[in-house]
Amino acid sequence: MKNELKQELTRRLCACNNGGLVLVMYDIYFGFSDDVKNAIVSEDREALRKGVSDVQAALDELMGALDFKYPLAGQLYPLYSYCKRLFSTVLYSLDVSVVDEADVIMKKLRNSFETAAAGDKSAPLMDNAQKVYAGMTYGKGRLTESFINDDNRGFLA
Repeated sequence: MKNELKQELTRRLCACNNGGLVLVMYDIYFGFSDDVKNAIVSEDREALRKGVSDVQAALDELMGALDFKYPLAGQLYPLYSYCKRLFSTVLYSLDVSVVDEADVIMKKLRNSFETAAAGDKSAPLMDNAQKVYAGMTYGKGRLTESFINDDNRGFLA
């Protein structure tokens, strides 16, 4: 996963609410899925093993976050499990279409969660998180980011 994507996901994670957290997990999955595709194309077996392991860890996290007192969890678990098995087959098949099949399933699920998260008006999960302001200032085509430190951050805040 590229460092820019890691930074973006970290920023989103600090500012998200319950619904946004699920979307961040899906985006982590897609970042690792892209790593698997790149490893297949470049024929890098070590990167492929690491990418598959990372994707399966993201799927494990999604599976572990399911609350089975809701009937939807019973329907999501087999889908996540199926995608996880698909990535296991990638290690010996080296077929990008298998990754694409899992991605189609996960994109549909992400779109559904995105619709549900749009209605989630709960407070952000992290209080006292550092605020980031980004804008185009004093540089043609260059993004400038400013971090605002609050005095009430930290252990004793």
